[in-house]
Amino acid sequence: MKYELIIIGAGVWGSSAALRAVTSGLHSVLLIEANAGVAMESSAKAGGVVTNLLWGSENVAWVKRSRQLFQTAYDASRDRSILQPYGMITLFDESVENFVRQRTRELNDDDTPAEIWSSDRIVSEFPDLDRLPSSVQGLWTPNDQHVNPTAYAQAVVNLARDAGLSVRLGQRVMRIDVQSSAVSVHLAKETIQAERVLVAAGTWTGKIVETAGFHVPLRPYRVQLASLHMPEGYRLPMVWELATDVYLVPDGPHNLLAGDGTRLYEHDPDHYQTSGDDDFISDIAAQTMRLTSRAQNAGLRQAWAGLCGGTPDRQPLIGPLTSRLFVACGDQGIGVMRGPALGELAADVALGQAQAPHLNPMRYQGHRDFPIRAGFTLES
Repeated sequence: MKYELIIIGAGVWGSSAALRAVTSGLHSVLLIEANAGVAMESSAKAGGVVTNLLWGSENVAWVKRSRQLFQTAYDASRDRSILQPYGMITLFDESVENFVRQRTRELNDDDTPAEIWSSDRIVSEFPDLDRLPSSVQGLWTPNDQHVNPTAYAQAVVNLARDAGLSVRLGQRVMRIDVQSSAVSVHLAKETIQAERVLVAAGTWTGKIVETAGFHVPLRPYRVQLASLHMPEGYRLPMVWELATDVYLVPDGPHNLLAGDGTRLYEHDPDHYQTSGDDDFISDIAAQTMRLTSRAQNAGLRQAWAGLCGGTPDRQPLIGPLTSRLFVACGDQGIGVMRGPALGELAADVALGQAQAPHLNPMRYQGHRDFPIRAGFTLES
């Protein structure tokens, strides 16, 4: 059997692309995932913050569309963990006050609720943030959400299966061959053919397409996150502190995600430390206690590391390598919050239903040692 489309990678991007493909009229779409379940790699290890507080109007538009798709999955699923409307406080000091006020006006002009709170107002609304210095202010964005990436991807794959998607889990792609009439995808024990293939395998995308003789300008870099067991009854919003880049995300009644462990140098996705560094663990504990006394009694559940895909201009790589082989990668550390929209776009481009020449993966052909920069930054 020759499939009309094979999608490699069942994270947030790949699962979203699969649903888009099967609802666009295709009758034979196959989703292949190397792990035993969907969204178990980079998607699962993400903090899950969803905010419009991103640089660039196109990024904001992708987040807005992704919000709609998160909500669709939430409405269709019985899994209430998919979305949590926590809101977010972005903490800042006077050194960037003028810039934050400008960004607040931009958000309001775009119909995104946002207002600046004094430290007294922050503590009044969230008493557990009881260790803020009086000089700190906060940008409150009440519509910001936390998404469970794995729950979202599973809900989307379930919807896509109902529409005719075929899924193969635990199947690692060994090699891809592009011929004039088809693409051959070689697994460990068999070879499958498709008219077109979309590789949406996160930071493994580069290695996969190299087996077909192509290079994409993608540099995987490592980020870290800790899960803290919090005392009963704690109440926090999502928190992002600009001065330290620490972020906190509530994750249920007893769990708090805390991160700041970005390592901006290249890592091999097949050979990197997946547990948190000792210095990260001690540092994030101190940083969290500096913001809330509730963390004094918190215990470490676990700390882990995942990979993000950096690109030369921090924009995704979406488009054709040939007329039959396509890629969608380059999450830049903000992949989950834009992922559903980018998965949709990747499917549309692969099916010839949309064009995105400014995201063409060949636009930086030959770039291999470009500097890696974080994607989740406060810029105009």
